[in-house]
Amino acid sequence: MRNRFWRIAALVLGVAVVAGGAGTAYAAMSGSGPSYRLATATPSDVTAALQEVGTLAPVEQADVAFPVTGPVKSVDVVPGQHVVAGQTLGSLDTTALETSLSGARVALANANLQVSNDLASEDDAAGGSGGGSGSGSSGSSGSSPGSSSSPTSSLASALRPLQQAVLAGQRRVDGALAQARTALAEAKAACAAQPGPGPTPTPTPAPTSSPTPTPTPTPAPTPTPTPTRPVGRAPAPTSTSTPPSPSATCAAATNQVLDDETAVLGAEQTLSRRLTALDQALAKAIAGGASGGSGSGNGAGGSDGSGGSGVGGSGGGAPVSAAQLAADQASADAAAAQVTVAEANLADAKVVSPIAGTVLSVSANVGAMATGGTAFVVAGLHSYQVVADVPVTDMPQLKVGERASVSPDGSSSGLAGTVVSIGLIPDSSSPATYPVTIGLTGQPAGLHPDGLATVTITTAHSSGVSVPTSAVHGSGRKATVSVYSGGKARSVKVTIGTMGPVMTRITSGLTAGEKVVLANLNQPLPNNNPSDQGPGGPGPGVTIRVAPGGAFFRGG
Repeated sequence: MRNRFWRIAALVLGVAVVAGGAGTAYAAMSGSGPSYRLATATPSDVTAALQEVGTLAPVEQADVAFPVTGPVKSVDVVPGQHVVAGQTLGSLDTTALETSLSGARVALANANLQVSNDLASEDDAAGGSGGGSGSGSSGSSGSSPGSSSSPTSSLASALRPLQQAVLAGQRRVDGALAQARTALAEAKAACAAQPGPGPTPTPTPAPTSSPTPTPTPTPAPTPTPTPTRPVGRAPAPTSTSTPPSPSATCAAATNQVLDDETAVLGAEQTLSRRLTALDQALAKAIAGGASGGSGSGNGAGGSDGSGGSGVGGSGGGAPVSAAQLAADQASADAAAAQVTVAEANLADAKVVSPIAGTVLSVSANVGAMATGGTAFVVAGLHSYQVVADVPVTDMPQLKVGERASVSPDGSSSGLAGTVVSIGLIPDSSSPATYPVTIGLTGQPAGLHPDGLATVTITTAHSSGVSVPTSAVHGSGRKATVSVYSGGKARSVKVTIGTMGPVMTRITSGLTAGEKVVLANLNQPLPNNNPSDQGPGGPGPGVTIRVAPGGAFFRGG
């Protein structure tokens, strides 16, 4: 009977070795002192992982809206329909848009006509006209024509290149201003998501005033013809390269604003010099035309005894200044931009799908007014990603490229994935969590947008001397384990490596074969309640207690 008991005890010890895994064995020591649950430090593979719950989403999804306001004329797709990139989704009534375009073209024609009138005014004032006088003696009938000098055409022709230089300079200023406005808007958008206040772009410098006494009219603002169509989430990166951080994007956008504003300043300085040169040349031409040419002539007296006479010419009215010419050119540039915007708005009355995929939803209705909200949602259902909200305490363990396993609800098998992006801005609905995106490998079937999935992210993996995680107390430099030797337990400082839910690697302070204490047998074993477990839970184990009163066995 006694031999049979020891055979049973040996069998149970064998079960303990298998249950511990990685060479870890569990045994109980008892005597006159306290009883302990022990494990042997052995070489083992240790894996650390985070487990979160995420939401499935297509990698390619476009939220398409009508960029302009107007009544919906047609809706050409239905939910569930497959579309190709460029296929029409819907259109607006274009009556109002066509009227707006016609008005913009009329305004442009009037603005260009004003510039032409300005140039003619300067040419007329610079050309002027000359005259002469003549006298004749009385005598027989007859006449002799007097001669007069031609207008100062050389002075007038000298204005041509200066006028064109002013017009070109104003167009350059207008283009630089439009580009600076666009860059400023992009910088504000890029820096708006910063946790703290982002760099403030330098305000656009005011246009340099003309040195002429004529005040410079304020040019009309040039609208930027860049209507954009709202789109959905961009495809997740397929490589492990880290995308630019929001702070880097903000800094780059701010630097672009500074570069564009420097270009504006240079263009305005060049225009100021050209205005001065044109005003000086115009004044010189007017002065030369005012002096006119002198005419003289001899005429024989007519039969009535009167002599011939010549009449001197006079110049025209005051011309427009160089500054006014530039201001009218600025108005023409603004009108041209308005035509561009009106043409773009008319083209945007018909929206198309930016990607190939399946129509998930349609919000537009024929006859209803489109106000800029999402009208169509199109997604490519061939590839998916999972977005999980990770607590801030777990963020230091994450990095792009880590492997993950995704188990969608209702699925019995896990899908392989990779961490492709880590959000730097907290979730607006839960400031203590950050969005982490896991891209799924291949093209899994049977998934649905907005479905839930369990995500297990492998954060570390290493091999070496390891002990059960429940044997480790503390963390970092203060980590210790209780080593059992010579019938006594003593606390030993150790350096820990990878800490998994079951095993923890010890990089220094412990050697293979040493026994470590898991728990005092007089204390209850941990249960399945996470709040009652240490980091990673109690791990597998078997408790055996041999005492004078008999044997006690408990499976763990």
